[in-house]
Amino acid sequence: MIFLYYFCFSLVLFVAGPFLLFKKKARAGLWQKLGFVCKELRANQSKLSGSVWFHAVSVGEFNAILPLIKSFHSKYPHLPIVVSTTTYTGQKLAQEKVANIAQVFYFPFDIPSATRTYLKMLQPRLVVIAETEIWPGFSYECKKLGVKLVVVNGRMSPRSYKSYMKHRRIFAPVLQAFTEFGVQSVEEARRYSDVGGPKVNIRVLGNLKFDGLEPIASEQIALLRKQVNLSENHFVLVAGSTHEGEETAMLKAYGRMLDTNGGEFADKVRLVLVPRHPERFDHVAAMVDQAGYTVRRHSRSECFTDSGREVYLLDVIGKLFDFYSLADIAFVGGTIAPVGGHNIMEPYAYSVPVVVGPRVEKTRDVANALVACNALSLCQNSEEVVDSILQLFADKNSRLKAGAAGRELLNSSQGALSKAIDMLADNLKETTIATLTKR
Repeated sequence: MIFLYYFCFSLVLFVAGPFLLFKKKARAGLWQKLGFVCKELRANQSKLSGSVWFHAVSVGEFNAILPLIKSFHSKYPHLPIVVSTTTYTGQKLAQEKVANIAQVFYFPFDIPSATRTYLKMLQPRLVVIAETEIWPGFSYECKKLGVKLVVVNGRMSPRSYKSYMKHRRIFAPVLQAFTEFGVQSVEEARRYSDVGGPKVNIRVLGNLKFDGLEPIASEQIALLRKQVNLSENHFVLVAGSTHEGEETAMLKAYGRMLDTNGGEFADKVRLVLVPRHPERFDHVAAMVDQAGYTVRRHSRSECFTDSGREVYLLDVIGKLFDFYSLADIAFVGGTIAPVGGHNIMEPYAYSVPVVVGPRVEKTRDVANALVACNALSLCQNSEEVVDSILQLFADKNSRLKAGAAGRELLNSSQGALSKAIDMLADNLKETTIATLTKR
């Protein structure tokens, strides 16, 4: 079965070759992904042998395991750490956040010539995968070489679960190649167990994204307000991780807030847009301009003025969580666009109520829990999203209650980080340098 998979994957890679070569976004790290190890990694090969390898696909997954990487380094300061990502934005953020404690590189394509190169060179004592990166070839090679492979913050959406169960004969052996799964909830554990069977080791950790949500200090918030020229009297809508079509809805909501009561609050209302992907920054800026608003861009060190009808474009990566501290209402993107939703818990670190569209497949369990405690406005379409924002804008008491309820749920859900550290420690106890050098 694995040989058929390798053949199909290689065929797809061959057909996609022109796209990978000529599209800038796809070309990022291409040679590393093909198995050509970067010179920095080769130069430090002896120091990195027996390392612990953390992998996160992109920005969201990396942010989720960043506290884990830092805590792990504090607990095991003498163990070498390597970190891989798949996307350019994830790579850029990883270089910025952990280059001082880890070697950062691109994760290889799931073909033996690429994966074996990295595994044999690094000889990792443990590979830690964030969330849902389950590659059949990589897991097969890890098992073949005796490399422990674990998942942290594991999740399996209801939609993925149906697909995995339908093709259980294929996916069960893949899951069984993993040493252990650390999953977000009891429900996730059931799904993994149903697909993988009794041979799969699973423990419930909770959601690492909740543990990483510690609000920034009040002094930092005050400084941020000063930098963008916002006072506490301003009403701020922050739209985070937005995709195509979602900025349009936010501009519509913003326009209606500005026009409320004949423009009574026009000098107080502010909108912050945070597109998910950097390649859309200029496009969104043009969209705002065409809608008749003045664009203020973070990358140009611009700020709000007193003229009104301005939109602040946070056109950098890694600052969204800080900007939620300025919000009175937050919209989390990927929920009107057919993406499945991004981290809807982040704003609640600051007791900020959240409005989302219907596409929350990737965060369904969290969304349901928030709806159950009246913290989340889960809407059926973009028009409902706009209406819900306007309702919260008009009702301060409802905003405060929803934000507080979400914050309480967040506080009660934390604790995954220490459990994840314990899981990694348990797996490290059974791994010795001696067994690695016998490969």
